[in-house]
Amino acid sequence: MINYDYKDADNANDGMKNLYQIVTYLRDPKDGCPWDKEQTTKDIIRDLQGEAYEYIDAQSDNDINHQKEELGDIFMSLFLLARIHEENGDFKLSDCLNEACQKYIRRHPHVFSNSEDLTTDQVLTNWEDIKKNVEGRKDDENDFFAKVERNMPELERCYKISKKAAKVGFEWQTLKNVGDKVREEITEAENATPENLEAELGDVLFAAVNMCRFSKVLPQDALQHANHKFINRFNIVVKLAKEQNLELKDLSDKQWDNFWNIAKSKYPN
Repeated sequence: MINYDYKDADNANDGMKNLYQIVTYLRDPKDGCPWDKEQTTKDIIRDLQGEAYEYIDAQSDNDINHQKEELGDIFMSLFLLARIHEENGDFKLSDCLNEACQKYIRRHPHVFSNSEDLTTDQVLTNWEDIKKNVEGRKDDENDFFAKVERNMPELERCYKISKKAAKVGFEWQTLKNVGDKVREEITEAENATPENLEAELGDVLFAAVNMCRFSKVLPQDALQHANHKFINRFNIVVKLAKEQNLELKDLSDKQWDNFWNIAKSKYPN
């Protein structure tokens, strides 16, 4: 048992110290928590991804208290990662925080070195210039997409890949051109052999993501909206079936269509 006298903090610095101290106790080799002691960086990364999505859910629901809770869980996961690295002798939490502070000061000279009035595009241009010419981060000449993170969700990765290609001129002329490509890929998928179906469906998704990007719509936002709409409509169908004492699995095609059309009228967008 660890004797710890916890006191609520009234500022961010003390709050960070409290949380990191708790993480240290949880990882204590002798008296710590068995589960926390077993965690590796790979385990925590999965938890961190989950906590980030839970925060996004809370934000979508405009639930401030839930956002506060989930943001705390994100910090907990981050501090666990830092503690494991410190135990492994890789680096200390202060090392990565110092490096982050130095980097963001260095990449914002218009804020910390002078008072230039820059546009957002100019800020981003300077950011890339500093990375290349000050920090020496050169592009991989053999991989145009080397800077697109490999482990991000594939929908977002697809968006970034197509955006990077479009920046150098690999772009559609009109929205109709993109739509034609989507329809072309759908036709190819419909006529694909079982062996080629996965690849052809991938092309459909890639073309649809390009249509989102061309229209200045984030595909993950569009899909989130579609998921939300489907859930609400389907729940209406479930309610309608229940009111008539019908089992979903026993509904006829006509009943499905009828209930779905009612759901669409009740939840159009």
